[in-house]
Amino acid sequence: MKVIQRLEFNNVFPEEDQQDVLFYLSKVSKETLLKTIGFCNTNPETNFDNFFSNPDLHEQIYNRVVAYSKKNNISNKPEVISKYASLKLAELILSNKAILNNKLTSIDDDELNLFKAFLAINSQLNGVQKLDNLEADNFEKLVDLSLVFKFPESDLALFDNDDWEFLKLVYSTIYKVEELFKFLNSNAEFEELKKQFLNSFNTDNEEDFLYQMKYLFGQLLSSKMAKSYVFKITDTTSSDFLKSITSENIQIDEDFTHLKDNPIYFLDKDLFSVVNYFFAIDKFYRSTKFKLKEIYETIEPIKKKYGNFFGFFNKHFSEDFLMKNLLDDIFDKKYYIKKPERENELDGEPDYYVRHNNTVLLFENKDVLIAKAIKSSANIEEINAVLRSKFVKDGKKVVGIGQLVNSIQEIQDKKFRFDEYVNFKNGLEIYPILIIQDRIFQSPGVNYRLNNWYREIVKNQLGEKYNPTNIKGLTVIDIDTLIVWIPYLKQKDKHFKEIINDHLYRMQTIKKVDTNNAQVAMYRANRNLTERISAISTRKIPFKMSTEALIEKFKNVLKE
Repeated sequence: MKVIQRLEFNNVFPEEDQQDVLFYLSKVSKETLLKTIGFCNTNPETNFDNFFSNPDLHEQIYNRVVAYSKKNNISNKPEVISKYASLKLAELILSNKAILNNKLTSIDDDELNLFKAFLAINSQLNGVQKLDNLEADNFEKLVDLSLVFKFPESDLALFDNDDWEFLKLVYSTIYKVEELFKFLNSNAEFEELKKQFLNSFNTDNEEDFLYQMKYLFGQLLSSKMAKSYVFKITDTTSSDFLKSITSENIQIDEDFTHLKDNPIYFLDKDLFSVVNYFFAIDKFYRSTKFKLKEIYETIEPIKKKYGNFFGFFNKHFSEDFLMKNLLDDIFDKKYYIKKPERENELDGEPDYYVRHNNTVLLFENKDVLIAKAIKSSANIEEINAVLRSKFVKDGKKVVGIGQLVNSIQEIQDKKFRFDEYVNFKNGLEIYPILIIQDRIFQSPGVNYRLNNWYREIVKNQLGEKYNPTNIKGLTVIDIDTLIVWIPYLKQKDKHFKEIINDHLYRMQTIKKVDTNNAQVAMYRANRNLTERISAISTRKIPFKMSTEALIEKFKNVLKE
């Protein structure tokens, strides 16, 4: 965990009364404001020491920050422009375009007022995190702190080094969108849903949609690597496609809902910019379910047959199609034993089950949503409560972890209904795995906390039948990571088990910090914390996605 001071207005300008953010933005030219959105979201390393183009202004601000840092014993370099603050700035600018219409009078004035606007935003952001009522145990307190700070950031994809995460998101999104179309094509009942979905992106057919989506992704990949943010487009079809994901009606929202839904904005007729690279990719899958929901609600035949949209999407697509096809691909050898196919699912049936010899893998799939007020609350009590309700028990109904423990108990009681072999064997290795569909649950500390709750439940429920050597800890893994890891997991049977064992070992190993050097002690303690609370997706494995695999996804839009 890096502790960085986010500079506030009175840290730098203590002699001035802070005004509202819009007060400062109203003094900046419209051209500068619109270009600032893309620039700041593309160049997060911009800070107080490289913000100003005028050397004299640069020196004045630099000296103010240094003086403040020395006076307050701040050893780490403080920041002004965080990725979160950049999103807030973008939201304020795009939701107030009608009143923010100044013409350029002075570059120095523009830069100084923008700088003050960022400081004013930081003053608001610094007051959000609620760190009271934390648990008494020191390590658990650090886990709480990680969740408070990182839970909202994980949802918004505010990674420190995001190039690999972006590449992963592009690849996995193409995979999931192609699977979604396979699903919609699998049943004639979904034809109208598919048709209206395509029309909402100003496309007539699946091929055009995929072409335009991949063409945009290719542009975004190329531009992100070049740290660019302005695009020129002359093709009418591509322009119409982009207009489907932009809007002039941006509003302030605690979860950046309108920015997520409209990640592109036009600078003029043929020139557009990107608000946030991750939001632009998310638009085509992560945000898709909300567009599909709107359409689904208008089609009475499927609504009447399948009921609630999220029940339909999560069960029939996310679980029975996307997850199942993915795991079938990974565990494709004939000697893998899986649960039998049934027309009607039995009560308590695991979402996916696979066994190889005496190794049992139990999977539960959770495609769940978190209320935006909780995501943005930075309140540990609310975060813990929602994690329990989504993954342990929802009212009287056990979910996720509870379902996994019930399946483990069936196996230990020799009453497992889906593989008779395990009822006559002792010494089975059982791996409970929770597949999650949203990256927010890969936030540092989530797997650690869920694993602790799982351990408590499985110990209490199994009693003397609980053996930690055979009944492994809980692994939480996101669907995007599984998609990217497919080639490696298929390469050798042992790879999946090796990754999980390494992850569980690191999550459960307590290391002492044995040194008298305070600086070394801090470094080791931070490293140990990171080891224990990191998500499995961040563990190092001897595999990198090949260039060929990525190019294959773009083969229909690449020129010879």
